[in-house]
Amino acid sequence: MRVVPPELRFLAAAQRWQEALPVGNGRLGAMVHGRFPDERISLNEDTFWSGPGETAPPDVPPGLLEEVRDLVRAGRSVAAGSLLRGTQGADAEAYQPVGDLRISHLGPARPDGAAYARRLDLRDGVAVVERGPLRQEVFASVGHQVLVVRLSTTDPDGLRLDLRWSTPQPRAEIRGYGPAGLALALTAPRHVVPWPRTDGVVLGDGESPAMRAAALCTAAVEGPGAAVRIEERADGPVLTVRAATAVTVLVAIRTGFTNWDVPPGRDAEACLDRCATEVRAAGAAGWAALRAAHVAEHRTLMDRVRLVLDATAPELSTDVRLARRAAGDPDEQLCVLAFAFGRYLLAAASRPGSQPATLQGIWNDQVAPPWNCQYTVNINTQMNYWPAETTALAECHQPLLRLVTDLAVAGRATARQIYRARGWTCHHNTDLWRITVPVGKGHGDPKWAQWPLAGAWLSLHLAEHWRFGQDLGFLAEVALPVALDAARFVLDLLVDAPDGHLVTSPSTSPENEFGTGDGPASVDAGTAMDLTLARELFEFVLEAQAALAAAGLPLGDAAMAGLHEVRAALARLAPPRVGSRGQLLEWSAEYPEVEPHHRHLSHLVGLYPGRTIARDPRLRAAARRSLTERGDAGTGWSIAWKIGLWARLGDGDAAHRLLGAYLTPAGAEHQGGVYPSLLCAHPPFQIDGNFGVTAAVAELLVQSHLVHDAAPVIELLPALPTAWATGSVAGLRARGAVTVEELAWADGSVLTATLVATADTTVEARWRDRDGSRRARRLTLAAGERATLA
Repeated sequence: MRVVPPELRFLAAAQRWQEALPVGNGRLGAMVHGRFPDERISLNEDTFWSGPGETAPPDVPPGLLEEVRDLVRAGRSVAAGSLLRGTQGADAEAYQPVGDLRISHLGPARPDGAAYARRLDLRDGVAVVERGPLRQEVFASVGHQVLVVRLSTTDPDGLRLDLRWSTPQPRAEIRGYGPAGLALALTAPRHVVPWPRTDGVVLGDGESPAMRAAALCTAAVEGPGAAVRIEERADGPVLTVRAATAVTVLVAIRTGFTNWDVPPGRDAEACLDRCATEVRAAGAAGWAALRAAHVAEHRTLMDRVRLVLDATAPELSTDVRLARRAAGDPDEQLCVLAFAFGRYLLAAASRPGSQPATLQGIWNDQVAPPWNCQYTVNINTQMNYWPAETTALAECHQPLLRLVTDLAVAGRATARQIYRARGWTCHHNTDLWRITVPVGKGHGDPKWAQWPLAGAWLSLHLAEHWRFGQDLGFLAEVALPVALDAARFVLDLLVDAPDGHLVTSPSTSPENEFGTGDGPASVDAGTAMDLTLARELFEFVLEAQAALAAAGLPLGDAAMAGLHEVRAALARLAPPRVGSRGQLLEWSAEYPEVEPHHRHLSHLVGLYPGRTIARDPRLRAAARRSLTERGDAGTGWSIAWKIGLWARLGDGDAAHRLLGAYLTPAGAEHQGGVYPSLLCAHPPFQIDGNFGVTAAVAELLVQSHLVHDAAPVIELLPALPTAWATGSVAGLRARGAVTVEELAWADGSVLTATLVATADTTVEARWRDRDGSRRARRLTLAAGERATLA
């Protein structure tokens, strides 16, 4: 089988921002458009946000929550939702663009008809544009924390370039900096009203603690007679390059952000001084060393996993391949490319020390972007990190894990003041400033604003990081304390149901509604999603306690008391309910569905990415029925979730059918698909689908599940699509601290399989052998030990 290099390729420049090529180092992001003679490179920095906003919970009357619960018991769900609007605080803030680096090629004039090529090498992390004798390379350096742009030419007349800053920010200053630098000083808006509302961007005054930022661009030229200098022109300063055979442009960006719980500190001048230090250090290293170090560092992440399918890859541009696949031409290598692209984007958008990936990763060109380009934590932020552990990017998970620990502090006031509850909570949005309240200030629809289980779901990411890595220190110091405090909140949200079970109240199923005599409603008691997340959270804290006890690490009295409460409540949680059609019920009863094909599949969270439905045959059957009834259509991220759900059901061909729906050119509103750049369309652009598809492909090939009081089970090829009859994959990770070092198959059966333990572990591996028989083998491995299965 031929290994196809993971590369996006195009024969024309990007016509719109979504078609540009993304590069990033976790903190800095850039979209490379590849235009000649006027290039545009759009820039972002992950702490450049509007705000700080209002994060404090509103003053909620003590009896409001009980009144809401009484209304729910009386079947007055619409009235309950209206009353809950009184708990809403301010809206989350918006992730901001820095601006564009504009590069004008003044000559020599590019020859008409000169060959053009634009590509993104996913393995190297370099965006390359070639036009005739001109070559441009762009990457974001992790080691030096700068964006690097290299332009070179074989034309004997050299390069003649003008470099400018442009920005959509209304408060900006551009000026020269030294003999070969161009500075951009910015002040972010004080507040941005969330899209799609259009009532404004609040700038604030010069004394407000809004975020300041600075960007610095410098150029180092090569070639006899090459010159670089700042020219002051009527439309502003310009950095000019003349007669150069090559120029290395370095861009540094810094903001006044210090921490989520304090106002911005540094002013623009202090930010600019830090930028100057960074470009000097990068410039001293030189182009060759910068590129070599970047490629080596990036490959250490990308080379951990390799997927190979026995299928041809047409020698065509990516956009043409997409169109041909949509027209019915098979192109399984496009699935491989989408898988690799998701891993690339996570490595580019999320690194240790950076902020987590937003709705658009770290890329945004609008002051008032869709949904404020914030963190939507009722599915989208979580989906961003589904591939982190399975596809061997555990360090890229760190920004989300740190967000969870921040929210565990920020969310205590919200739990106490709104719910009179212990522990911590978060609702469906958060931002750089770690907002945790229901947003909307009385205008938020309860179907999305009034969902307080984000803390429970986010805590399960701590659980997953432990399950894949088996780091006892992380479990004891971070995962269990944060999760147990989230569990305390859930305990205080539980009420007695008429049948004696415990249910959450008030309870919603994110962004969906059910029919009542009073109209569409969203507030219930004990939705399927709430109870599933409560169950999985409770099970994790008990699992964690058992693991620590087995390692001789006892807990204190307060933690043990909390675990006793959790154990008692777990035994009384209401079970999932199955409806008259054999479907899994989303609500506490079989209410009329307002939107039967709703994009959210919240009630199936226990099938994927969770586990409680997956281990029960009756509930699996009910989940299958619900998934079938929801249909294949959906937004980009919804389709990605469905692929993962079908993978967990073991139906590789259904998952493959939806991969085809995902890899479709984005069209009209709410049709999903991808842009020519393979960035996912909600529409508009949302990056969660890119990550969701990568995670779902991994689930088709390797799944791992925890079984109560038993070793983790690792299934090889649990949902292999018929179209992928022959192939191999290396590097996928499994729960129980195991890496599938090698897995090759033919005719749908395993040919070779080698597992390696990254910590002392015991697991059970299951697979189908070449003769078609099902095989299982229990493995007890020491850290670093390998086991060959076939």
